[in-house]
Amino acid sequence: MKTRRIRAFARAQVLGTLLCTALAVGCGQEAEDTPASPPALGESQTPVVYGTDDRMDVYAHPDATLRARAQQATVALMNPSAFNATNPNNVTFNAPTLRASYNLCATERFLEDPTPAFCSGTLIDDDLVLTAGHCVTSASACTTTRLVFKFYRPGASTLEPVTTADIFSCQSIVARQQATVNGRNLDFAILRLDRPATPRFSPAPVRAARTALAAGQPVTVIGSGSGVPFKIDSGGTVRDARAGTLDYFIANTDTFGGNSGSGVYEMSGYTVAGILVRGETDYVSNGSCRVVNVCTQTGCRGEDITYVGPAIDALCAGAGSLRLCGSEPPEPPEPPANSFTYRASDTNSAQQNTTNKVLALTAGQTLTVGTCGLTGATASGDTFLRLIAPGGTLAASNDDACGGQSSNFTYTVATSGNYEIRAGCYSSGSCEGTVVWALTTPPPATGGSYTFSATNTNSAQQSTVNKSVTVSAGQKITLGTCGVTGGTFTGDTYLRLYDTSGAQVAFNDDSCGGTGSNLSYTASAAGTLQIRAGCYKNTSCSGTVAWTLE
Repeated sequence: MKTRRIRAFARAQVLGTLLCTALAVGCGQEAEDTPASPPALGESQTPVVYGTDDRMDVYAHPDATLRARAQQATVALMNPSAFNATNPNNVTFNAPTLRASYNLCATERFLEDPTPAFCSGTLIDDDLVLTAGHCVTSASACTTTRLVFKFYRPGASTLEPVTTADIFSCQSIVARQQATVNGRNLDFAILRLDRPATPRFSPAPVRAARTALAAGQPVTVIGSGSGVPFKIDSGGTVRDARAGTLDYFIANTDTFGGNSGSGVYEMSGYTVAGILVRGETDYVSNGSCRVVNVCTQTGCRGEDITYVGPAIDALCAGAGSLRLCGSEPPEPPEPPANSFTYRASDTNSAQQNTTNKVLALTAGQTLTVGTCGLTGATASGDTFLRLIAPGGTLAASNDDACGGQSSNFTYTVATSGNYEIRAGCYSSGSCEGTVVWALTTPPPATGGSYTFSATNTNSAQQSTVNKSVTVSAGQKITLGTCGVTGGTFTGDTYLRLYDTSGAQVAFNDDSCGGTGSNLSYTASAAGTLQIRAGCYKNTSCSGTVAWTLE
């Protein structure tokens, strides 16, 4: 069966039937004599059987090495809702049977198999899984993807027992491509698991050569076609090696939606030579039910299989791998001291089950907090941050920032005290990240003072006592005979402030609830300001004019 769905099976199996009905040309069989041509990236197509259906359950396959590849290196990609791990020693699967999922006729094979997988993958290093780029398209999709080992039948009527030790989370995407790059149509992803899968499981060896496979060369696919427990199809051969581009080759493997990301093995060394990514239609109508789409060995369009080389080259150019690249991956940078890491789920947008950090803050400080926008900040999934003030009220929060689903906010501290950063995830989702914070403390205010005694100043317009103060552009001066530390007054004081050109920029008579004076001004340009101190109308007064600069 040879079909590779671009859209994940578990997320779109219901729509698949409708789409293929509405878009018969895109989902139906091509004429057997039509030359194979690559579909546009993102086009939804499904697989088909070529000649005899060669799929076999793992227990039934005669090749011990291929059985070992299925048992030790193959994973099924599932959503967390696809299984029940209430009993960690006996995980069960929440999915309809193959018959029910596709309305298959009673004549078809594997009818009672469950269908929880949406893609397949292959363990290629201690904590790295190779799959198709269209299977896991973003950090958010990674967060909600589970990679399940041991999803196979050890006998005709049983499933191999699966425990939570056999289920891994996707920690990050370390290499990915789903585009035509320099004329090469590529579709691959390498995922890092949340913990090493070895020694419990064993990575499959990867084909080292960057040469084309030979036309007619036998290949084997292992994966979860249509979402069912692993099947081994060792009846396929290479139709077109595309030696001129070495981006993908075309074969007549019996694969289905859910086989996307499956490891495709060349048989001379049982090494992973490619990743199944696209193909022909899986099922066709037969009266009131559906049957497997059958093509001749040379008919239909064939199945597209991305060469493994570009994926490994991308890995080695970035994350690295001692096993696959001959060099250790670089050590991750130490998180900055002003940070904490977390992993969370079901936090109700950071209102429960959060990871918290208490900071002692001083009024006037500016606090910036983020899983993005600060050096060392990271996020996987849709993060959510909140800042709780000393009284328990919400001071600041943020969901989406930095052009994505990370979080970042800035807050100017109003009241000194202990503030709490709470890190969680949007709604009830799962996420993780490194929260970094940065504090900016305003420079200490500078200033001065002078005393004066005056009379008959006509409201500080004559006979004033003056003082020059130099300021920088953007600097704020606050001055007064009251409201500023050191300011005093007797009588009804009056203050005026002039800029370098001699123009008045501020003035004040009564302030602080009495006859003192107080004013503020932010300089638009650097220069020397002049303070003029006097008394209301022609009265007499005295005092100390104090000022601060900030």
